Amino acid sequence: MRSLAQRMSRALVVALVASAAIVWANARGMGWLGWTIAVGLLSALLGASLLQGRFGSREKREARWEAALFTPEKRPRAIAEVRRALRALAPVKQRTRSEHTRLSVMLAELLDAHGQYDEASSVVDAVPLEPLSPLEVALVRHTRAVTHLRGSDAEGALVALAGRTPSGDLELDQRLDLLERYAKLELGEAKQTLQFAGDLEATQGVDESVVLEARVVRAAALDALGRREEALVTLAALGRESLVPLADLGQPRVRALAQTVLEGLVD
Repeated sequence: MRSLAQRMSRALVVALVASAAIVWANARGMGWLGWTIAVGLLSALLGASLLQGRFGSREKREARWEAALFTPEKRPRAIAEVRRALRALAPVKQRTRSEHTRLSVMLAELLDAHGQYDEASSVVDAVPLEPLSPLEVALVRHTRAVTHLRGSDAEGALVALAGRTPSGDLELDQRLDLLERYAKLELGEAKQTLQFAGDLEATQGVDESVVLEARVVRAAALDALGRREEALVTLAALGRESLVPLADLGQPRVRALAQTVLEGLVD
C-alpha cells in the first residue's frame, strides 16, 4: 500500500510540473517547448516505474528462491523457475556471464538442499571459471565443494578446491579452508582437521559466523576420531537455532550428529 501511495504521489507531482511547463511555455509563445518538456517528464516517469517494477519483482523472486532452500515444499517450484531463468540467458554472452554464474550457483544450492546431490554437482561443475572474477571463482568453488561433500564425495570436493587463489574476501577464503579440511578429515586426516578448526576458533578477529563453522568442523573431527560424546556436546553448545538447519542441510556426518542432539533435546 505504501509503495502504491508513493507511486501515485510521484505521478501527481510529475503531472503538475508538466502542466506548469505547458502554461509557462504557452505564455511565451513556445507551446511546442512546453509539450516537449511534458512528454519528456511523463516518459521519464514511465521508464522509472517500469525499471522499479522489474527490479522489485526480481528481488522478490530471488528472495523466494532463497527462502525455498529452507522450505522443502517450495523447492520444486523454485528449481523450475531458476531453470527457466537460466534458459532465458542462453546462449551465454560476456555481459550475462555473471548472472548465469549466479543463477547456476542458486540452482545447485536448491538441488542440493532437495537431496539431488549428483545433479547439483553437475550444474555447478559445468560453470567455467576462466571468465569470472576472483570472488566469483571462490563462490563457485565453495558451492562445488559443498555439493560434493553433501553427496559423500570428499575427493570431488578436494578437486573443486585445488589450485585456488585468494578471493579478496578473507571470510570466504577461511570457509574454503574449512571445507578443504573437512574433506580431508573424511579421507583420514581427522587429527589435523581438529587442530586446524581449534586454531581458527581461537584466532582473534575471526568473524563469528566463521567461528561457528569451525566449531561444526571440530565436532565432525571429534566424531571421526571416535570421540562421539565430545562431538555431541560441541554441537549442542551451538543451540537449537543452529542445529535445525544443520540437521537438514549439513554434511552427512554433521547432519547425523545434529539430528542426534535434537532428539536428545526433545526428550
